[in-house]
Amino acid sequence: MSPAASATAVPAASVAVESASTAEVVASATPTVGPTATPTDPSPTATPAPPTETPEPTETPTPSPTPGPKTLRETDNYLVLGIDPRPGDRAWRTDTIMVVAVDHEAKQVGIFSIPRDLWVEIPGYGMGRINQADFQGETQKYPGGGPALVGEIIEDTFDVPLHHWVRIKQEGLVELVDALGGVEVTLNCPLHEITPHPTKPGEWEKFDLPAGKNLLDGEAAKKFATFRYNSNDFYRGQRQQQLIWAIKERALQVDAITKLPQIWRALSHTFQTDLGLLDVIRLARVGIGLSSDQIHGHTFSNQAIVYANVGGAQVLKIGNPQVVKQELDGLFSSKSISEQGTIGSNAQCPPPVTPTPAATEPVSPLPTPGS
Repeated sequence: MSPAASATAVPAASVAVESASTAEVVASATPTVGPTATPTDPSPTATPAPPTETPEPTETPTPSPTPGPKTLRETDNYLVLGIDPRPGDRAWRTDTIMVVAVDHEAKQVGIFSIPRDLWVEIPGYGMGRINQADFQGETQKYPGGGPALVGEIIEDTFDVPLHHWVRIKQEGLVELVDALGGVEVTLNCPLHEITPHPTKPGEWEKFDLPAGKNLLDGEAAKKFATFRYNSNDFYRGQRQQQLIWAIKERALQVDAITKLPQIWRALSHTFQTDLGLLDVIRLARVGIGLSSDQIHGHTFSNQAIVYANVGGAQVLKIGNPQVVKQELDGLFSSKSISEQGTIGSNAQCPPPVTPTPAATEPVSPLPTPGS
C-alpha cells in the first residue's frame, strides 16, 4: 500500500471503531419499558425493491470529418525554377517552372508544370514567354527579384499565389542525383529524345531509354528532365514530375534527411532560395512521409493551353480559362507523380523521330486530358 493510501486508511478505521463504541453506550443507556407487542401481519414483510433507474441515453460521438483538400489559394505554394546558364551567356531562360502546393492538414501535395513557352504579360517588359521573366526580374531590379516577378505572373494568370521559391541550376540536379547514388524511373514506352548539340551546330544529341526500369546517374537525369524536341514541353513536364518522385524515393532509401546539412553545404553553389535549412528539413520530413497516392501531378491539357503563332514564332497561350481553373481545382485528384512521364499505359508507344536541323519546336501533339 502506498503512503497516501495508508494515510487515508488509518483515520477511516478510527472512525469506524468510535462509531461502534457510541452505539453500545446509547443502547445500554436506553430504559426498558416492557415487552413490546409485535403487530400481527398475515403476510410476510416484503423487502422493497430498489427503485429502477432509467439510464440516461448515451450520445454516439460524431467522428471528426476528414479535412478535404484546400484550394490553391489556401495551400502553401512553392515556386520551383530550373535554369541552365552557360559560360558567356548574357541572359538565361527558365527551362523548368513548377508550382508545388502543400496541404499540411490533408497531408497532400500537388504539383503542376507551367510550359516555358507560355505567352504572358511581363510587368515592366511587355508580352513575352514566361521563361524570360526570371531574368527580366533580376535585371530590372524588380522587388523580390526574378522569382517575385514570375510569382506575380503566375498569380495573375492562374490565380495561384506563391509564398516561397527555389531556383536550381541544372548542374545542381546532376550533383544531387549523383550524391544519392542515382535514381530509378519506370517507363511504359521507350524514350527517344533529342536536343540540339551544345557544341556542334546543326547536329543533335540523342538520349534513349528502354521501357521498364531505368537507373539514371546525374547526367542521364538531366537529359531525362530537359530534352524535349521529340516530344514537347508537356511531356517533359511529366518527366520532371516523375523525376521528383524518383529523387524522393531514393532519398528515403539512403536516409538523406540525416545528411541534409552536408548536402545543403555541398550544393549551395547550385541553388538559391528564400528558405532556410530548417525550413527545408521540415519540408523534407513532410515529403518523405507521403505515399505515392498523396503526391499528385498535373500538366495542362490541349483544351487549357493551345499553340499559337506570334510574329512567326510558335508559342503557347491560355486556350480556355475555365478549363484551366477546372484542371487546377482537380489538382489533388490528379494521378500520382510516380505515374508521370509514362505517356499512358493504354497509349501506343510513339516511334523514334529522325531529327532534322530545321526542327526548332516540339513536333508531338499536346497530351489529352488525363493522359
